[in-house]
Formats: sequence, C-alpha cells, structure tokens
Amino acid sequence: MQKAYMTEDNLPQRTLKTTFMLVAFFTIVFVSRGQYDVSLGLILGGALGMFSLWSLAFAVPKLMVGNSFVSRFLLGLLMLMKLPIFAGSLFFAMASPLFSPFATFVGVAFTPMVIVCK
Repeated sequence: MQKAYMTEDNLPQRTLKTTFMLVAFFTIVFVSRGQYDVSLGLILGGALGMFSLWSLAFAVPKLMVGNSFVSRFLLGLLMLMKLPIFAGSLFFAMASPLFSPFATFVGVAFTPMVIVCK
C-alpha cells in the first residue's frame, strides 16, 4: 500500500509572505514603543532569513535547469556571495549600537518558525 503525501508547492511563497508580515507587524510595534534598535534588528534578521529561503527555494531551482557552464557558474557565484552577505550583515548588527543582537537573531528565526508552524 502506498502512502499519499501532501505536497505544498506554494509553501516558500506563503512562508516569505507570512514572515514579511510578522516582521512588519513587530517592527511597527517596537517603533511605536520607541525601541528603534529592536526594530532595526528585526528588519535585518528578517531580511537575512527571507534571503536565505529565497535563494534556496527560488534561485537554486532556476539555476539548476541545465548542465551548462553558465548555470553552474551563476549557482556557484550565488553561493559564494551568500556567505559575505551574511557575515557582513551579522558583523554589522553585532558591532553596531543601532541594532539589537538578540532581535537580529529573532528576525532570522522567524523564517524557520513560520515554516514549522505552517
């Protein structure tokens, strides 16, 4: 007997939309309370989490359409550029007094949390 598994083809789009709405909601809440460092941390963390999901769910499948040199080069370039973007953003968030480091962590964690909840 074969089990039928439910597939969610639009899960990445729904996750990105829900994460964006969560980050926007909590940013508005913390801005209205005057906690600008927390709101900036949430924005940066949410952007990093959504960028990670976007590159995994959308960019990689688009670049894996063929076995051409150009697609392999662009995929390698994308993966090579992800690390400096993450490292630079996180270093800036941890070293700058404008960002709350814990809020940045929470912002990054929003994306996996939304995936688990969905």
